[in-house]
Amino acid sequence: MSTDDRNPFESAPPPGGDTSASLRAGEPDSRSVSAGQGLEWLRQGWQAFVAAPGEWVLITLLWVVAVVVLNLVPLFGMIAATLLAVVTVGGLMGGCRALSRGEPFGVAHLWAGFGERVNPLLALGGWYLLASLAIGMLILLLLVISAGLAGIAAMAGLAALMAAVPAMLIVAVMLMAPVLMAVWFAPALVMFHDMTALDAMRVSFFASLRNAPAFVVFALLYVVLTMLASVPAMLGWLVLLPVTFGAMYASYRDVFDQP
Repeated sequence: MSTDDRNPFESAPPPGGDTSASLRAGEPDSRSVSAGQGLEWLRQGWQAFVAAPGEWVLITLLWVVAVVVLNLVPLFGMIAATLLAVVTVGGLMGGCRALSRGEPFGVAHLWAGFGERVNPLLALGGWYLLASLAIGMLILLLLVISAGLAGIAAMAGLAALMAAVPAMLIVAVMLMAPVLMAVWFAPALVMFHDMTALDAMRVSFFASLRNAPAFVVFALLYVVLTMLASVPAMLGWLVLLPVTFGAMYASYRDVFDQP
């Protein structure tokens, strides 16, 4: 059970100056927290948003536009968008840290990841992209095999393909879960602990596994929030994305017991 329900976005930083050195002390140890912390992370993510709503909305608009435009470019655009997304998330982790300390927060944090930690962040994005593509190709292959085994007739194959889609979606979620576990904490670990991409993914995976109950609660609540955010012409995502970034940072501080 968590021994600390502090909200980093509601409390002032401790006296004694910058704590950057303590955040770069090497590979951190994770701890187990209670399942209810999944809700607490979302609450703290909301607090991160209300601490600077105008800045967050502007950052989110720029982030979404850049990712969407890049995805319009065949093949290369998808690769660039994925790498850009991971690097910018790394920068926004620094922005969340600034908010938690009462320091200035703004659009500059969106590209703060393009600094000394850009190479491991790009590597992190590359590993995530490769894993996602491998899972996508596997699901596509399974769908083709399912349709082929159903019969030679075109209609029979199409019916089998449609019937197999829900099952393949479940398989895709199960396969993507470990990937998401490996990248959830990784941007913060790369930014604040000078870790390589692979080391950060390893630490993130086992920290997530250790806190599976909290992540189950978080995921169930997040599914509901995504549906609500999508109803008003997707406008709710202007709030939900900042809340997500804030929740990522809050979970990192909680699980790794950071000041």
